[in-house]
Amino acid sequence: MSADSPLRGLPAHVVGDASADPTEFFTHYDAFGYWLAEKLARTDRRRRILDIGSPKTQNAILSTSHDLTAVVLADCSDRFSAVKYVEHDVTQPLPFAAGSFDCFTSAAALQLIGLGRYGDRIDANALPNLVSELGRVMSDDAELFLSMALGPNILMFNNHWCLDLETIQRVFRGWRLADAVADNWSSPKVHPTGDASKRFLTPEQLPIIEKRDYRVVFCAFVRNS
Repeated sequence: MSADSPLRGLPAHVVGDASADPTEFFTHYDAFGYWLAEKLARTDRRRRILDIGSPKTQNAILSTSHDLTAVVLADCSDRFSAVKYVEHDVTQPLPFAAGSFDCFTSAAALQLIGLGRYGDRIDANALPNLVSELGRVMSDDAELFLSMALGPNILMFNNHWCLDLETIQRVFRGWRLADAVADNWSSPKVHPTGDASKRFLTPEQLPIIEKRDYRVVFCAFVRNS
């Protein structure tokens, strides 16, 4: 240590081996946050966003430039960001007036609702009922930005739904799929390998997904005209 270092002479304590893997993996949550921010940045417009289940960091950042309401099952103790939190179980009708929002966001949460995994009410109709509610509370020119588990149709109870793209589009009736991109490294069964620049693909470019496996797909919906 140099003689003029401001750290010279400070007490030291050896804690043993504290080495760690320097790799910070770019998760599908990170990717969704970027994908969403890039979509919103295309128009210079302050949006009225309704969010269900996205990471708190994503919502806090978006709240610096948009009016963001996040529906949560329990208080997350955020008294710092500009996010407005509403404690509500989304298996029940949403507590908002018609046309209250012009943007909806949800990162990897919709396939979980109604299964009781996080203390919400068990209801097999929860997802299509919520989509119907979104049709009510969103404006006529609203957009939906969300991610789902894409794979052969199956309910993995106590975990989540896996749905193929055709079923996802049927669930979101009244809305048109305007864009979709899938993370080919998001499988819980297949270890990420290969060229990272080819990680994100259109659903049609994905390899065949085995039953009870999935890939996370990002979907952008607009209202059917």
